[in-house]
Formats: sequence, C-alpha cells, structure tokens
Amino acid sequence: MTEDKENVLQPQRKNSGKGARARRRGSVPAGAGGAKEGEGETGKPRRLAGIRPRISIEELRNAYKRQASTPQEEILPMFDPMAKAQESKGVTRGRTGLVYDERMAEHRCLWDANYPECPERLTHTLERCRQLGLIERCEPILPRTATEDEILKSHSRSHLYLLWSTKDEKNKEKLENISSHFDSIYIHPETYDLALLAAGSTVDLVDAIMAGKIQNGMALIRPPGHHAMKTEFCGYCFFNNVALAAQVALEKHKLSRILIVDWDVHHGQGTQQMFYEDPRVLYFSIHRYENGTFWPELRESDYDNVGAGRGRGFNFNVPLNKTQMKNEDYLAVLHQVLLPVAYEFNPELVIVSAGYDAAVGCPEFDPELVLVSSGYDAAVGDEKGEMEITPAFYAHLTSSLMALANGRVAVIFEGGYCLESLAEGAALTLSALLGDPCPKLLDPILKPSLSMCESLLNLIYVQRPYWKCFQYQGSFSVHEKTNGDTGERHIPTLSYLGNATKPLQYETRNCYPVQSEEVKEKIRLQLARLKQDKPPQMFENNRLCLVYDEAMSNHHSLSEKEHPERPERTERIWKSLKQFGIIERATILQSRYATQQELELIHTQEHVNLMTSTSALSEKELLNMQDNYKSIYLHPKSNEAALLAAGSLLQVIDDVCNNKSLSGIGVIRPPGHHAEQDHPHGFCLYNNVAIAAKYAITHHGCERVLILDWDVHHGNGVQHAFVADPKVLYISIHRYDHGLFFPSSEDANYDQVGSGEGEGYTVNIPWNKSGMGDAEYMSAMLQVVMPIAYQYDPQLVLVSAGFDAARGDPLGGCRVTPECYGHMTRLLSSLAGGRMVLALEGGYNLSSISYCMTMCAKALLGDPLPSLESGLVPNKNAVQSISDTIRTHKKYWTALSFQVDLPVEDVLCQGFGGGAQPVESGASGSEVSSTNVSPVSTPSTASPPYVSAPSSPDKTWKNGNCMENGASPQLECSSERTKFDSDKMNIDVTPIPELQRSVRSRVKSEKAASASVAEQRDVKAGGMQKQFGSEGSSRMSRRKVGDQGGSGENANHTSTPIRPSRPVKNVGLMLRAAASCAGIVKGATAIVSNENTCDACYKATTLDSGSINGILKQCKELKLLHACTIIEPRPASEEEILSVHTRETLEGHVQKGTCSKSPCSGDPALSAAGSFVELISEVVQGNVLNGLALVQVSDHTSSGNQKISNNYIDNLAVGTQYALDTIGLQRVLIVNWNAQNGYNTQNLFYSDPRVLMFSVNLTDDQSATKGSVDRRGENKGLGYTFDLSLNRDSQSKNFTQGDYLTILHQVILPVAYEFCPELVLLAIGNDLVHQSPAVSPLIYSHITQMLMPLAQGHLAVMLEVGNAKEITKDIATATLSALLDKAVELLPVIYENTSEVQDSVVNMINVQAATWKSLKQHAQNSCINTKKQANASSTLLCDEQQIIAKAFGCATIPTHTLCLAYDEGMMEHFSYDDETHPERPERISCIFQRLQEFGIVGRCHQVKTRLASAAELETVHSPKHIKFMSSLHSKKPKELQGMQNSFESIFFHRQSNNAALLASGSLLEVVNSVLRGESRRGLAVIRPPGHHAEKNVPCGFCIYNNVAVAAKHAIGAHGLSRVLIVDWDVHHGNGIQHMFEDDPQVLYVSIHRYDNGMFFPGSPDANYNRAGTKKGKGYNVNIPWNKGGMGDGDYMAAMAEVILPIAYQFNPELVLVSAGFDAAVGDPLGGCRVSPECYGHMTKLLSCLAGGRVIIALEGGYNLNSISYCMTMCAKALLGDPLIPLSQGLAACPSACETLSNVVSVHQKFWSALDLKSKGMSPSSRKSKKTTKQSPSVDLVHRSPETPDGKTGLDELTSTLSQMSLGKEGKGAKSMEVVDVKMEEEDGAVGGTCATSDEGLNTFLLTELSGAESMYAVVPLQWCPHLESVNPVPNNSLDAFSPCEECKDLAENWVCLTCYKVMCGRFVNEHMLMHGVTQEHYMVLSYADLSVWCYSCDSYIHHEILQEAKRAAHISKFGEDIPGS
Repeated sequence: MTEDKENVLQPQRKNSGKGARARRRGSVPAGAGGAKEGEGETGKPRRLAGIRPRISIEELRNAYKRQASTPQEEILPMFDPMAKAQESKGVTRGRTGLVYDERMAEHRCLWDANYPECPERLTHTLERCRQLGLIERCEPILPRTATEDEILKSHSRSHLYLLWSTKDEKNKEKLENISSHFDSIYIHPETYDLALLAAGSTVDLVDAIMAGKIQNGMALIRPPGHHAMKTEFCGYCFFNNVALAAQVALEKHKLSRILIVDWDVHHGQGTQQMFYEDPRVLYFSIHRYENGTFWPELRESDYDNVGAGRGRGFNFNVPLNKTQMKNEDYLAVLHQVLLPVAYEFNPELVIVSAGYDAAVGCPEFDPELVLVSSGYDAAVGDEKGEMEITPAFYAHLTSSLMALANGRVAVIFEGGYCLESLAEGAALTLSALLGDPCPKLLDPILKPSLSMCESLLNLIYVQRPYWKCFQYQGSFSVHEKTNGDTGERHIPTLSYLGNATKPLQYETRNCYPVQSEEVKEKIRLQLARLKQDKPPQMFENNRLCLVYDEAMSNHHSLSEKEHPERPERTERIWKSLKQFGIIERATILQSRYATQQELELIHTQEHVNLMTSTSALSEKELLNMQDNYKSIYLHPKSNEAALLAAGSLLQVIDDVCNNKSLSGIGVIRPPGHHAEQDHPHGFCLYNNVAIAAKYAITHHGCERVLILDWDVHHGNGVQHAFVADPKVLYISIHRYDHGLFFPSSEDANYDQVGSGEGEGYTVNIPWNKSGMGDAEYMSAMLQVVMPIAYQYDPQLVLVSAGFDAARGDPLGGCRVTPECYGHMTRLLSSLAGGRMVLALEGGYNLSSISYCMTMCAKALLGDPLPSLESGLVPNKNAVQSISDTIRTHKKYWTALSFQVDLPVEDVLCQGFGGGAQPVESGASGSEVSSTNVSPVSTPSTASPPYVSAPSSPDKTWKNGNCMENGASPQLECSSERTKFDSDKMNIDVTPIPELQRSVRSRVKSEKAASASVAEQRDVKAGGMQKQFGSEGSSRMSRRKVGDQGGSGENANHTSTPIRPSRPVKNVGLMLRAAASCAGIVKGATAIVSNENTCDACYKATTLDSGSINGILKQCKELKLLHACTIIEPRPASEEEILSVHTRETLEGHVQKGTCSKSPCSGDPALSAAGSFVELISEVVQGNVLNGLALVQVSDHTSSGNQKISNNYIDNLAVGTQYALDTIGLQRVLIVNWNAQNGYNTQNLFYSDPRVLMFSVNLTDDQSATKGSVDRRGENKGLGYTFDLSLNRDSQSKNFTQGDYLTILHQVILPVAYEFCPELVLLAIGNDLVHQSPAVSPLIYSHITQMLMPLAQGHLAVMLEVGNAKEITKDIATATLSALLDKAVELLPVIYENTSEVQDSVVNMINVQAATWKSLKQHAQNSCINTKKQANASSTLLCDEQQIIAKAFGCATIPTHTLCLAYDEGMMEHFSYDDETHPERPERISCIFQRLQEFGIVGRCHQVKTRLASAAELETVHSPKHIKFMSSLHSKKPKELQGMQNSFESIFFHRQSNNAALLASGSLLEVVNSVLRGESRRGLAVIRPPGHHAEKNVPCGFCIYNNVAVAAKHAIGAHGLSRVLIVDWDVHHGNGIQHMFEDDPQVLYVSIHRYDNGMFFPGSPDANYNRAGTKKGKGYNVNIPWNKGGMGDGDYMAAMAEVILPIAYQFNPELVLVSAGFDAAVGDPLGGCRVSPECYGHMTKLLSCLAGGRVIIALEGGYNLNSISYCMTMCAKALLGDPLIPLSQGLAACPSACETLSNVVSVHQKFWSALDLKSKGMSPSSRKSKKTTKQSPSVDLVHRSPETPDGKTGLDELTSTLSQMSLGKEGKGAKSMEVVDVKMEEEDGAVGGTCATSDEGLNTFLLTELSGAESMYAVVPLQWCPHLESVNPVPNNSLDAFSPCEECKDLAENWVCLTCYKVMCGRFVNEHMLMHGVTQEHYMVLSYADLSVWCYSCDSYIHHEILQEAKRAAHISKFGEDIPGS
C-alpha cells in the first residue's frame, strides 16, 4: 500500500549496546543485512539496523521489476510455503462410509423390557437416516466380527473368555447373575457375537478411512464400548470399540497422533485408562460429573486427571457439574479448549465416541486421525443425560472436527436414550459427514453457564503447563491483597462427593431414571420444534458459484506497469482455479455492472458521479486527479472495472441468498474495503463488500450480516459504512503497528467498537508487529471471531478476502499459509447455514493469492484440507492484541467470558500452576519448528532467548505437598508447604500479557535465541537435594513458582538446596535457585530461656537470679516478645552432654540439684545446654527461622573474670555436636563473640573441617594475644579456626565499634561466604560492651544482621546472661530486634581503629590466606601506609552520634515493611524504530509479574505513583533540559528520530517525558513513605533508568536522574545530612557522580565494569582514582572492574571489604540503591555473572545501615528473566525472607582483587576503616610501583594477570621476557625504558598504585593501537591450554601488511594462529573477534605490536611455541629477525 512519505521511518541504528563502544562479541558485521555505517551528529560511528521500515511504493516497484526480469529457471528452489497447497491439487472430497448391521438389534435385556440400552436405539436411528435420504448417499462398509487377536490388543484373555462363555446361554438367571457382578450390564445369548461384530465393524471403518477408500465415516453399532475396561465389562459396554480401532490405527497404520473426542454424557473411563500414559492418543471427554455423584462416580473423571508418565497432558476431562447444559456451553468447550488443543496437537485421525445422551430429553493437538465416541445422551430429552443440547448442534461439532486430520474422521455410535433426540442427533451427524451445511441453531446462543466457566477454567489451569495455546488467562498470586475485588480471578478447587465403594453385586433391574409423562410431553413438543421437517438441501452440484470477468483487467496504472494492484492478480487466481478443477465443479455466474442506485446504498451521489466522469478524462488529467487521493491510480476504464466488480459480487449474493448455490466467490478487482462513502482510497474505488452487505439487507431481507475482513490492512471504508448499524457485524484482523501501518488510523485499534445502536458491532483485532502467521490467525478465529459469530447468529457471511497477510506478500509482512485461509473458511462455513460469500480484496504476490483463493474454494466445496503445522502457538504480541480485543468486547458478547486470572501457585497440590507457557515474542507461532516447543514437536535449535519452560509432558513429574494459602482444595490436601526440587525447576520469563497493554512486543535476536537452547536443555537437568526437616519424598512443582509458602511474615520456612559450588556459565542453571524460592518467606523467631525451671536448684547455684526475667520483661515492653515463638526449655540429655563432656561432668550436675530430682531439670547448666539444643533443632527443622537462647549458667559471675570451673558445660559445643551428629549437617559456622576464651569449643573442633569457628576474646595474657592468630586448627581442620585474642589491659580498654566491624567485614564475612554454612551459631555476652565504654550494645544487632543472610537465615544466637543487667537487657533487645527484622537504631561509629586490632586482622589475613581464597585475594593485600586525611564522618564524637542515632531511632514504628512503586504508564516509553532495543517496556512488567508470582506484591504497600514536578527535577537538572524533554510529546516520530541521534544511546517517544516524570515521581513517593515512617524500606520498579542522565542532557537510556533527584529530595525536603547511594549497575553512573562529586552529604559508591576505559560510558571519571572534588573529596568511591565475567565472589568481596566499612563509617541516614541488574547472569550488555541471590545478599547487608531505611530503584538490566529474579531476590531480602545461600568456595578473582586493592589504596586516606596497614603485610603481598615512562596525558593501566583456570595469577606469570624489546632497533619502533612513575594528584584524581605486578615481573608495553587512547602495561601468561591449537606458519612466512579479509581495512589487523586468516581487531570492525568466537580459534597475533592474545583466557600469552609466528611477522614487518632470537 502506498504510504504517506512524511510518516515513513528510515532505517535506524540499533541501540543494542550502550554507545558505540559497547559492541558485543559476535555482533553483526558492518553492512550485514542491508545495514550501513553512518555518522551521528556527535561524530561517533553508529550502527544501522538491518530492519526494513514499512515498504514504500518505490521499493515495491523495484522488487516487481526484479521479479519480472528474472528468468523462472534461475530462481533457486528453497522452502516453498505453497507446497501443501500444490500437493492438494486433485485431492477432492471422498465418500462417507457407513457401517451397520440390523442384527445388532438382537442384543437386548431379557429380564427388563424397559432397559434404556435397547434395540430401538439402533432401529430408530436407521429409520431417521433413511427418512432424510442419508443412507443411500453413503459408501456401505460390510460389517464383520473382530478377531481374537484384535480384541486382545486392548482386553485381557480372561475378559474375552468370560463373555465367550455366555454365548448361546439360555438360562436367564445365570446371565443375570453374571451381569450383576458388573456395573450397569446385561448379557444376552447373542451379546458375544454382536459385541465382536460391533468391534470388528469399527476397526474396518477406521481401516477404510486410513486406506483412503472413504473420506470419513460413521459406525452405527451396538452394544457401545467406551466404558469397557481391560478386564471388566461396564456401562452397557463389553469391548471398547473406539480403543480397539485406535490401537489398530497405531500399529497397522503407524500413526503417531490420534484424537479421540468423547461427547457421551457419561465419562468413557475405559478409553481413558487404556491411553492414560500414551502420548500418541489425545483423549478428550465432555461428560456429566456433578462432583463425582453422576455415574460412573469415579474420581478419575475430574479435570485434574491429565494423564501419567509420557502421556501427562494428553488426557482432557471436561466435567459438567450441573444439568441443563445448553449449546452455548458446548460451544465454549469447542472454542476455548478442544479446537485450540486439537490444532496444536495436529492429529492424523479423529475418532468420535458419539454419545447423544446430552441432547434435549436425555435423562492444541493436530491429529492424524479423529475418532468420535458419539454418545447422544446429552441431547434434548435424554432421561439419563438431563442436558439440553439440540440435535442440530451435533452437526456443528462434527463439522468443526472435519477440518482436522485431512478430514479423516470416524464417528462411533455410543450412548443416547431419548429415541427421538438420539435419532435426530445421529442423523444430523451423518449429514455433516456427508458435507451438508450445518443446520441452523434455533435457540439463541447466550452466556455459558457459571458452572461451565468454572469447569473450563479449572481445566485450562491444570493443562496450561503442557499446552501453549492457553495464553488468554492471566496469572495472580493467592497471597496478593485484592481489596475485596476478585471478579476477574478464579481459584480452582476439587470436590468429590461420589461413592467410590463397589458393591459385591449390582442392581440389574429398575436401575435407571424414568421420566414422567408430563416431562415426556414437554420433550416431545420441544423436539417437534427442533426436528428437521425435510431432508437437508444437499447442494451436491451447486455448492459453489463463481464470478469473474476479464474486463476488470482493463483497470491498470498508466504510469507504473509493476504497480502491485495489477490485472494479473485476478487472471492468476482464475487460472489456478481452473488448474485445480474448481471451475468445473462450480456454477459460473454472468458478470454485470452495478447500478447507480446500488452504489448509492453506500456511496454518495457526488462520489459516484466523480468516478463516472473519469472515463472521459485524458491520461494527464487522470494522473493529476489521482494525486488528490491516497494510494489511488486511475485509468479511463477504471470506473467500468469498478462497476463490474461491485455488480458481479451482487450476482453472487443473489445466487446464494436465493438458495441456488450454497456459497460463492467473487474474483473481482479493483478491491473495495478502503473506499470511503465520498472518496476512493487505498487502491479501492467502490466498496464492494459494503455494497453487497447493504444489498443483502435491502433486497433479500437479511437482518444479520457478518463481514469478516482478513485483509492485512484495516477496512476503514467498511467500518465507517456500518459503524452505527447493528444489522452488520464487522470483524477485522489486520496489522496496526500502533497506528503506523496503512491506513494509519486510530479507528483500526481494538478500542473502536462502533457507535449508537451499532456499539459492539465493530470488532478490530489489530496486530502490532509483522510476521503473524497461521497460529495467530487461527487463535483470533477461535478466541474472538467464532464465539462472537455464533452468538450473533448471522444469516449471511461475507469475507473481505484480502490475501496480503499471506507468505511472500510484499506489503503485508506476514506468514499466513494458503491452507490456513482454507481452515478459516471451513470454520466460517458452519455459520448461516453455510451461506458464505468471499470477495477478493488485497494480496500482491501472484503465487500466494492464487493458492490462497484456491484453498478457500476447496474448503467451500468440502474438500479435505491440508493439515496445518503441529504445535500452533501464537506469539505473545498476538496474544496481547487478542486479549485486548476480548477485554474490550466481553461486555457486548457474553461468549467472551474466559479472560480471567488463574493462580500461579499449585493450589491443587498436584504439580500444576505456574502461569501460561512462555511463547515467542518475535516470529509467528506458526514457525513452530524454529521457535516453540510443544507437546508434539521436537525442541528446536532456535529457542527463544530466555529460559523457556518446556511444555512437553514427556516426563513423569513428582507432585508436591500442598501449602496453606487460603485456597486449598477440598480434596487430598495437606497443610505442609510444597518442597521444591530446584534442579528440575522450569523457568519462565515471559510477562503475562495483561501486564503489557498498549506496548510493542519485542523480537529477540537470532544469536540470543540460539544461545538459549543449551540453557533450556541444561535447566531440565539436575537432581534433587535433600532438605532439612523433610519427610518422605519431596514433591515438586513443574513450574518455576508453584508455592508461596504462606502469606505472613512468620510463615514456615523451607530450606533450599545450595547452588553448585563451582561457578556455572549457564543462565538457566544460575537462575534455578532463585526460581525455587518462591515459597520461602520469613519464618518465625524463637526465644528460649532457662530461668525459673526449678527455683530451688536455681537459687542454690546462681549468684543472682532474675536477670533473664528482666530481659524478658523489657522485650515484652518493647513489643518484641509477642512476635516470637516461645520454646519450652528442657535439660540436655545424657547423650547430648556425653557427646562433648565426660561422665564426671555430667554427674556433677546431676547431683547438684537440691530438689531431690535426679537428674534435676532445674539445674541451670543442664537446662542451658538443653535449651540451646532445642533452639537449634527447631531452626534446622524449619519450624522457626532463627532464635535467641537466654541462658544463665552456674559459676558465671557478673564480671566474667572468674575462672571457668571443671564442671562448666560448654553449651556452644553441645549444640554444635548435636547439629553435626544428630541432624547430619556438614558445615556449621560458629561466631563466638562472648569475650570468654573459647578454647574448650576450639579444642573440640580443632581438626574438624565441618566447623568453621571465629572467636573474639578479651584476655589478660599477652602471650595468648600474640599467638592467637596461629591457632588455625590441625589436620583436616587446618584453617578452620580463627582465634582473635585482644589484650584486656588498661591501655586497650578503648576498643571501638570500628574495631569489631573491621573484624566482621574484613575477615568473618569473606571467609563465611566462601565456607557457605548450613547453620550459623552466634555466642554473645556482655563483656565486649562492659569492658569497652566506646562500644554500644547496638553492635550486636549489626553483627546479627550481617550474619543473617548466611545459611538461608538459619541462625541460633546464645546470650549468656551475667549480672550486668542493664547492658545485658540492651544487648538482648538489640539482638532480638535484628532477628525479628525490626528497625535497628543507627550505630554510632568511632573508626579510629586501634593498632592492636589492625595488626591482628592483617596477621590473620596473612596466616589464613593459604587456606582461604577470599583472604588470598583480599582487598587489603596491597595496603600501604598513607597519611589519612580528615573526614567528616570520622571526626564526629561518640556523644554527637549517639544523639543523632537516638533522634532518628525513636521514629514511629513503620506500618509497612516494604512499599512498592509501579505504574504501567512507564511502559509507554519505547523505541519507534528499533524493536529489539534492550531498554524495552517489558523490563518492568516482567519484574512486576515475578513479584506477583512470588506473592510479594500482596505483602507490599503500593504507593500512589505521580509525576515529578519541575521544581523537584531542577534540584539536579537544568531548566533547559526539562523544557527540552517536555517538548517531545508534540513531535512526530521522524522528528524524534532526528533528535535522539544528537545524544548518546538515547531513543525518544512521544510519551518518553511522561514516563520519565512518572519514574522520578514514583521514586520520590517511595522516599516519602520511608522517611515519613509509613514504610521501613522501599522498592521502585521504574523506567526509564536514570543514573547516566547528566544535568543538561539525557544519556545512556536515561532521561532524568531518578536516584539523584531522590537523594536531593531526601536532603532538602526531609532534612537528612547523610545519604548513601550504592550503584551496582554494570555501567558507571556518570550522572550521579557528577551531580554529587563535591557534596559531602552524599556518599556515592559505584561497582561497574570499566575495562580500562573501554566500557560504556567510556570516561576516565569511572576509574578508581576519582574520589570527588572540593568538600566532596573522599565521598566518591568507584570500584571499576577491568574485565567481564565478574560474579558473586567479586561483588561480595567488594561489599564486605570496601563498601560496608566505608558505609558504616559514613553512617548514612538513608541508603538509595541504583539497582541495575545488567551485571546479572545472562545479561546481553553486561557480560558478568552475578546471580539473583547475590543481589539479595547485598541488599540484606545494606539493610543493616541507616536503621534499615533502604530503597531499591531499578536502573539497567536487559535479560527479562534475570532482572525479574534479581529484583525479586532484593524484595525478599527487604521483606526479611531467608536468602538462598551463595556458592561454596566464594572468592574474588585476581582481577577483582587488584581493583579492590587499588580502591583501598586511594580511599584509606579518607576512610580509616580501610587503613589496616600499621605494621605491613608480608613481602609477598607487596605490589611494585615500577611502571613505564609516558607522556602526562596518557593513563597507565595494568591488565589483570589472571590465569585460565581462574586461580591466582602472580605465581604463574612469566618471568622470562625481561630482555624482550619489540622492534627496538627496527623501523617505526619506539625506545622505551622502565622508570618509576608517580601518578599526578589533581582535583578529582587521587594518586595510588597503578602497576601492581611484582618486582622483577615483566610487562608488554602496547601502544600504536588504532583507536586506543591509553598505553597498556600487561603481564602475559607463560602458558594457556589453547597453545595446542597453534598451527605451523604456512610457507614459513607471513604478510604483516595484509588487509582484513572481510572489510579490507589496514588499520589494525590480527592473524589467526590456527587458520592464518587476517582480520581486523575490535577498534575497527571486530572481524577477528567474531572469527575467534564463532570458529573457536582463540589464539591470534597482532600485526601492530606482535603480541599474542587468547580470546578464551582473556589474556596475552607468551610461549616458545609462538616464537615461529612472531619471527615471521617481525621479518615481514621490519625486514629482519627479532633481535637476540
């Protein structure tokens, strides 16, 4: 379609990375895909996307010219989308087979003449078929008896022989007695033979269908079969006819997909059982159930029985829980479940168990064969079924199924007991099989019953883990707060009220319902109305009429021969119809001209006159005239052709409406649906279809006309013509592209519904992207078109049949196949009695449109259609569009009642839940072979670029126990929470369509798609890990979020397996642990005390009683105690004491009691030990999350100075031994901060590697102090004991809080995270505080808080109570507050660390570095003495800080733990021109969805979002910037495109400013909520991000600097004086740094990739030496990583060793986190590997600061799966939930260690917390200050000496290259010498160590790199594992001046040492980089400096193997050999 040139967008650059420097490895080469390199206004090179915009008419003309000029034989055959259509040539409708034998009427009940299963069922049915003339039209199939072998395929031999034994038996009593042993059975002497006859006839019918002898067929047989089981007769059935036939089809005809549809009102349990584990058979049953009270009263008949083993997901039960179900209820089953699943399954055969007992009066799977168990007991009048299905409806069901399996449908007669209704239903079924039009449904279609809605939603809930077609129900968490509105939600429940007990004998007489005469009369009257009064009109020879006239070809363009709307369109279609024999079988009508009166039914007289005048105009006048209209050309013959087109279509209308033909096709042009009432438009002159509809209404009396417009362009003219007319229902399926696709009008959107009386009669289904195919169109038909159409009940169907959505069309850009158009036509043919007319509209690929129209014609003729592809699943963009349409129209059309939300939890406790299956966002779901995994398709090699949950039910899944969630089912549920098997957890990322309204879907790149295949494969792997406290087998959910585990903060806690100890690169594996913790929420906190257990003994053995009671009283006053679980104390058992102590010690305590009890439970020592053991037991078993034990022990004096007596019981050791021996833990962390010498405990575990023990002791023994660090353990326990003894003399009484925090940050936390404990035991007392006046009792709350992230929160604290009551009370309340996750007061910090602690920490790091990698690669390894500068934070006096802390700590207790900000309005900001842009709207919607799935949203206080004001923004931004952003909303897309090119990595949308204002304003509301005391913490899910935005310009996806605005707001509006900003986005937050670099009120800390200045934003301001300016010096801390791949160990090291020490010293009042998650695993831009749980741990550690006032604000992160889990883990941390343990063996890599060392060296002068170097590290840890002489303007950067295996590199680096001088004497070489260099200290750049290699190690000095701005000092590795890939130099020579083989560039080239190809480096076009990655040729040599690089090891390499290549290159470059070689 010709486009408005002003709106045509030009090809855009692709912002897939942040700036030009952020090119990813493996990115598309320049120029690929039609893309070109261009220059932006900034002069930086920009890559242009290879994505075509909307095609212009000029491009289209050129395409046609090329097509016309290319000889046919030169066109190479590739994939042919028309192949199926071509193969269908000659395939016409076959005959319908019928098998019956009137002998079957001999089977009857001998003792009850009124038995419902009577001979008349068959005879009445045959008689009715004869009356309607049906039998003679069928191909007879001779009946035969089944053979014994055939019967034994499904039944046992004993089963067969038992029935054989009754043959010819004359004794009625014996026959009745045998019958009484089976349910609802009577046996006749002829039953055996007749049952064999029925079975054999069914088998032969199916065999004839599969052999192609007949098209389809019906078996009118009895006795029925679908209740018969393998060894049991049941329900009138003896042999299972359908199962036997299906088994023969599977074995004889090798079918792999059979669909069995059982519509009998009784469940066919026999058929279900036989195929329950067979994925080759999809069994679908619609039956009456009534919660198990209706026969057969089986629990297995309910919807949750979905199959087993590999057949799981292939069994569908639709249980009807009420009677009187009507046509609309069964239609809902058909459209919502049966057809979507059938098309996804793609059967090869359909078998129908056709019971007619649901009729009036009766009491995603694409198959190869369809079998129908056709019971008619649901029909009107059936006394057994008691349903009200009209007989005519069975014809509609049958007709819908005939489109499947190439028309191979077998209908098998089953039940039905109202003879009139049964006969009518069966006869109309046979009529449908014969191809007769579906009879009209006389009763109106109303809203499906509530019971049916519930049944279908229940079924969808349990089946959507297996079938991707169920995309139209959203998801919610049952833990969310709903404010009482649950109208759009449905929670499935189970209820079984049946009697499962089988009697010994069954009744054989009067065991059936009997209708009264009154009811029978009512039924007779109803059936008389419904019964066909005459045989159906057969239309044998006049099913289709056609019209065509060659004169319409006279209309063509005068100026453009290749115009797409050209005469050949109709000519080719007519030719194709002739080739396929369609014309011979159709009635050809005479064309005619439309009259003016007919035209004026739609058009104005002026328009008709204008068009008439064109025939008299000259060609020049016509050319001038056509320019006045959009996409119109005119010819002198145009009006004549248009009149002929409109008139010819009216001829078809006349023929169809006069019943001369059943249907018709108008092969006409010009098209018409764009033509408006008063002007031509879009190739259209007169609106043919609109005229035809109006003509049918006025001339033929039609009251209801349906127009379906499937042209890819919206039919604006038709819509406008009938916008207010209820007589016309207009439905359009078209591309919209958010209003950018022709005709580019908002009238085409889904919210346009008509007006006035026509409101609701306009239905638009707008696609918002290209690529839609069969899956999307079929989904639109089944979800929207057919339900509405059936309810509308049209009298005529008109189709605006444009085929420009077909594959290959140059304008449409879609992928619909010809056969899909045929299937849509077949579905529509069931409407209006088959009266249907197609009129050609658009379609511009001549081959496509000819085949498409031919398939439609074949569908109208009743020919079998080619099957569509298996696994049809719409993409998520289409799902969104369809959902929008349903949501808009469900108030007009009650058939659209199924778009409700279903729970993500497993509310049925059977492994269901988890939300809809993820679907592809880009390619059409039709491309299933390359984009989707379905139950019947092989997983492809191009899966979506996220971890997709496989929908295949080929696995047997273990089910899980139910959790208590308020929605537990009524059946088989327990209160135990679900345990997760995280190793088999499936992870989904796709956001719920409901969360993505009005947003463009994004397509994923092919590279990302293929890269995720391994992830998807790996995520399925893995085993189950045993969990604490689990009983029996753990039950597991199939999906990522099956269980929430309770809703309150004190819900039970469940352990989760630890992630693998070695880092894994697989994204799916690394997200697995996060996915598994959905149900893990904060558990209870326990408290236990041993006071007052026995007053007599207690007072006799304790110096001071009442200490514990005083503590408990204070805890109660502070409202802490009521939140705890109280554990009763108990004495330790003999076994527990003897595991640690001698029997002498035990007996001493047994005898000590004074109450004559032996042993005495009141002994304080015994009860102390037992109480602590009981607490540990409760914690480990998961009954509580953590707890505090208050114990009073004998001989424990107030001062703590008294020597420990011999009979002292070591509570800590007893508890630890219990955890190891009784519970079986393998890793226990003990932190003994009791100040008592813990040698007893140390000695017990001194050689045990299962126990890691830290002791902080105060001692008077100086020798003990000096030797304490050497107490490291022994044997296997060497290195597992840390003893830090501090000298308690008068001089050292001033130990500070800074001392203890330093020990915690620098030693305990790094080692503890590397150890990864399963349990943490913390022993505390009052001595540390009592002995050190500068230490506050609050120190214990912070120690506790920082240990809580470990061991998944399993923390047991023991407080040994002395007599220092007041201090002990404060310690206890502070510790308990931390355990309860209550607000903790700010900690006053004096951070001038004592030299003794500094020395001890440094010595301990040195001594233990051999054991612990985290200490070997520690940030303090390069500490040097530096004079400390004054810092405001460190000069505060203790008293001042105490005042500040108390003032802030006394605030009102917050009402909410966490507040949340989220608004879908922020999703309106997206890129017009780059659909793959990483900063896309789904980023926040997927996060919000994940928060919902984890039940977090319901636990949060959602703040009201708002727009930020200009005044608020002006605190950090200039008015000019704000004004510029405000102007965007008035700009056109093309203008915005030009504007965005002026900025770095920015895109603009009209709604960009509004979204940015909403992001900033929402974050401000979170700040307000936290600082006003409403909430403790905050979470802002906002976009666009902000931390790159500068004062005057947007930058790096960021518009306004959200976090900076929030910090200023906290300072200005709330009066704060210290705000900490932690920015962990992988990109440096340049904007925030620049805004606060001179402000001491804001401490900015950033962890980011720097890559020596080469990572975005590519500024030296991001380096570690930028520490702030002026008063802000020291308040800017950059932690720059210089390589990719950083993970949990690196980030946790930065947090513990740098950030927390500085932050505690700064003592912030608020913590803001710029939470970018682009360092997360799987992120396409970050290139790092941080796990979601690591973000949770960092959040938890930060929440120890600022009284817990922490706010997380989203910044970057571009892998939807990763960021959703990352933010969820942060939210769980803020809510106080236990955290998943990180990997064991966690430590920083050498490169990270170097970075942290550099940061420490710069900032230790500002922050004394980092200065531990009073005495010095060991010489081996020193770093050299040697480097190279350089110009002052060049930075000197040292590259990390990391070895390939990730181990430390210093001891493996080469030391053999000291004499190497590259080209020292050669041409062009520069002379270099090694000198000492000292960095300049300037404002903003602080001196520090730069080159950190050891003295004597050598460096390569690399310069002259094209595009490089720095000189690099690098230390090469002397070996790497890829040296073996180096091949000999070809011909012993190289050409160092060779150009790049790809781009011919000479600037910077490398040669591959494997294949010796020459390509350019990363500063040019990255061709060598891509070659290395794709070919796995990792070793390359630079022709610039002759260095060798390994891409895999990410390092320079030097080895003798490389000398040959280096010499050859040197000779080529300089003409001589390397000097000295």
